[in-house]
Amino acid sequence: MPARLQSRAQLDALVGRIEQALRDGDRMRQSQLVLESAGLLTKRWSRLPVAEKPAFDALLHGLCGQIDTQARKTFAEGLADLRLGPPRTTRALAGDPAATVAAPLLTRCTSLPPDFLAEVAERATEAHGLALAARSDLAPSVTDTLVRRGGRIAARLLDNPGARFSEVGLAGLLTHARESEAVTLRLALRPDLPPEHRPALLDLTRARALAELRFDLHRGDDPDPERLIEAVAETLASPISEPRLARFASSDAFVRQRFAAAPPGPVQLERWAGLRRTEDVLAGLARGAGLPLSPTIAAFDAADPSALAAILGGLEHPWSLLKALLILRHGDDVPAATTGLAYERHRRLGPLAARRLVRFGALRGGYLAFPDADVA
Repeated sequence: MPARLQSRAQLDALVGRIEQALRDGDRMRQSQLVLESAGLLTKRWSRLPVAEKPAFDALLHGLCGQIDTQARKTFAEGLADLRLGPPRTTRALAGDPAATVAAPLLTRCTSLPPDFLAEVAERATEAHGLALAARSDLAPSVTDTLVRRGGRIAARLLDNPGARFSEVGLAGLLTHARESEAVTLRLALRPDLPPEHRPALLDLTRARALAELRFDLHRGDDPDPERLIEAVAETLASPISEPRLARFASSDAFVRQRFAAAPPGPVQLERWAGLRRTEDVLAGLARGAGLPLSPTIAAFDAADPSALAAILGGLEHPWSLLKALLILRHGDDVPAATTGLAYERHRRLGPLAARRLVRFGALRGGYLAFPDADVA
């Protein structure tokens, strides 16, 4: 038998077994068949004549109403990348109460119409909303609804360059920015934000940093927190020459490839520092803090260790690593005043104050810092 006819025969036999399992009410058998044959089922759909598709869609729709969560998830994954999947089945799975089932379709399926997506956005759980907010193209009719959810969903939308916002949606985001630091930072960096709104978001970021610094630096002999904010921002904005930046290219590539899942931790960074692998350490710090290389190098190069201490404090890395970096920077004879200031910064700045201190300078420079921390 020719391969094509044999394949068709296999698919017909599979459909026959599924129909029998449906007639028997054998849900375990139905789920097992889908888990084993999701790829064959989607292939069968793609090859069916147009006239036969409604009946097969109805079969699949009925099947998905009977099978267990894992089987529905497996089938949804198979349908998610089809240009035109079975419409009833696709919509049923995209609106599934289990977000693990719906997520692949809400994020990737291009055949779901905006009105359906808006309906899902209206009644979705947070997990559904987060999946929907990651679609590569989102119309204002959908984002308007998702923006009302605020919090993590609004932040996810702002991370998505394919999300488009109406004036109503933008007004909602500006309202959320007053409560959510994650929204403030991302909204300020959106290229589609009308420029007249950016100064207020920058002022809000500064105010948050200042409030946290005043809480941590409450002694009378502490420096003016406002001067500290400016000093760190100026350090991060210090230009790095192209030849110096080029020295870090291979380390940056190494860290991004080797530590794609998670950035190197403090033990690994201290080990590199002990081996005088300065470029690897700074590339690892940049990866952990979500910073570009240039401001990370600028913090290391600066005579004032405040910016470097803030980066490490924001990552909650130990004093021993900061001390090792000071030795890499200055040699074994680190000036006592530099060591003392770095120690005080590390000891007195809590992680949130340190992150907000860096974030203000980052936002003024046009980039994020610590994007995955404090997202709410």
